[in-house]
Amino acid sequence: MGKIIAIALPKGGVGKTTAAVNLAFALSLKKKRTLLIDLDPAGCCSSSLGFIKEKINGDMFDVFNFSKSLLQVIQKTEEENLSFIPLKNLNYKDEVRLSKLAANQSLLRNVLRAEAHSFDFIIIDCPPYLIGLTTDALIAADSVLIPFMTGKFSMNAVDKILDHMDNIKKNFNQHLSVEGILMSNYEYNTKVSFTAKKELYAKYPDLMLRTVIPKNVAIVEATFQNKPSIKLNPSAKSSVAYLLLADEIIEKNSLGYYQVLTDIDVKDTIRTKEKF
Repeated sequence: MGKIIAIALPKGGVGKTTAAVNLAFALSLKKKRTLLIDLDPAGCCSSSLGFIKEKINGDMFDVFNFSKSLLQVIQKTEEENLSFIPLKNLNYKDEVRLSKLAANQSLLRNVLRAEAHSFDFIIIDCPPYLIGLTTDALIAADSVLIPFMTGKFSMNAVDKILDHMDNIKKNFNQHLSVEGILMSNYEYNTKVSFTAKKELYAKYPDLMLRTVIPKNVAIVEATFQNKPSIKLNPSAKSSVAYLLLADEIIEKNSLGYYQVLTDIDVKDTIRTKEKF
């Protein structure tokens, strides 16, 4: 049975899609059969992987609409171990329709559980709100990866999703857990980033992931090139960080050995533990 990880936070601009795409790509490079699912109506995962709307022959809207099965909408990518289910950029009418279909809160869980055995990891990119598709994803998921970008409103959003997860656990999915809080776009040697990191470690010491994704121009460049940063520039610090994140996720879930990278300088830069 594959591990289903939802990447969620009720706030836009915190790097959910970047984390979803690059983590899924990194896991596939580690020889893990990985399925990336886009649940954000903005459809950004598709462009990040180089898919254009005209060449997508099925998506999650079709699954929710009962016009196609999950297997029928799985797209192959250039990476052997990475499969992808898109969500096309919807118009207003279809987005309203999807929000109504999402009221069937057990649908996503049922269709994913039926096919989860075919993958080692299923990564779900959630929209920046809790009601509807994100709630469906949390009901279906085994765990939630929470990306955090420095800022007061991000801190409030972390509290909000953890409260929502408690409600999901009580009413729908008692096995739901926190995969970890991931600090992304982190600027080393800045007071504001250090303060946010200190507050997070003080408040949620057991939820913090070791890996930190540094702020890096490679991620911005990859967005414009419609490629994961790992593929476009595998030696960039952000790319190495996502490979380390994949290692940490694999290690945490006991699905393989922990691969130690030999580039000690880069690894130390990414995982430096600043003294509080």
